[in-house]
Amino acid sequence: MQPLEAQLEKMFGFQTFRTGQKEVIESIITGKDTLAMLPTGTGKTLCFQMPGYLMDGLVIIISPLLALMQDQVEQMKAKGEKKVASLNSFLTLQERDMVLRSLSLLKFLYISPEMLQSRFILDKLKKLNIALFVVDEAHCISQWGYDFRPSYLQLGRIREELDNPLTLALTATATPEVQEDILKNLCMEDAARVIHSVNRENISILVEEAADYQ
Repeated sequence: MQPLEAQLEKMFGFQTFRTGQKEVIESIITGKDTLAMLPTGTGKTLCFQMPGYLMDGLVIIISPLLALMQDQVEQMKAKGEKKVASLNSFLTLQERDMVLRSLSLLKFLYISPEMLQSRFILDKLKKLNIALFVVDEAHCISQWGYDFRPSYLQLGRIREELDNPLTLALTATATPEVQEDILKNLCMEDAARVIHSVNRENISILVEEAADYQ
């Protein structure tokens, strides 16, 4: 196999990885369930797209942000990826049926956690070879997270029903307590952890004492 940097340039046109990307990708392609906390803007999507191309099977990406989900699908399509689709409440019934009929042909499937509650959809996914199960915005699992989503609490059960596929939990912010909640709820006790500071040097808060004009 070529070095990851060579494959990165060939697949995506980048010569170097950003913070944490290579660590996450190496962990995934060696078969380790992984919890990754990377700063916003470091390209977390590459952490599952690149392993997805290196492995056989479907990559399922669970996201709570429907608009962002649609945007990522459109970006991938614009770059020439035809085997990508989404399942969420934005779709019409006809569009949803079309996606469900083509599941076996897809490489990347973006899906909302609520849509995964459907027994019909889950039964269809159980028949597929799932290469990677990605939980984006994984802090939503934890009641200690800033954007708790109850539907995320079912992902551990769903993962088990799918025969515990290789899993990547991604977040840009998670306290140690939230990290433990993520791993516990997804049943990823032996997962590798790639944790980087979310501090952005170009962002700061400055407080100055104002003069008293009273």
